[in-house]
Amino acid sequence: MEVPAQSTDIQAQFSTWKEEVDQVRSNLRTMRGKLQDIASTPQPNTERSLAIEHFQNQFIRQLEVADEMYHDLKQSAKHMGYGRPAIIHHDRPVDNDLNSLQDRMQVFHKLHKELAGEFHRFESYD
Repeated sequence: MEVPAQSTDIQAQFSTWKEEVDQVRSNLRTMRGKLQDIASTPQPNTERSLAIEHFQNQFIRQLEVADEMYHDLKQSAKHMGYGRPAIIHHDRPVDNDLNSLQDRMQVFHKLHKELAGEFHRFESYD
């Protein structure tokens, strides 16, 4: 996928990316709910307990990454002049390169897809 060059295309790309991050967050919350259901049943072995803890930690971390990604997208859009003018927070570096943001989004999706696949395999064995 190429990064758009027109201002309206770039604005649309930022909106799309933010929607994708929201979808990932929603998916993570759903998986976390399913994990809580699995964890509420008796734990017959240590391996299962360790897997539950692993997924709890992964879901927490991926939600943190999703929040950071969403924040970075908003700040980058503001810095580039897209969206409503607002105060730019300098607590994290703002990425002004659309190609870098696209690369980050691809990695973000890849990591989420891998975690979702791993969780679904675990869930199916339960």
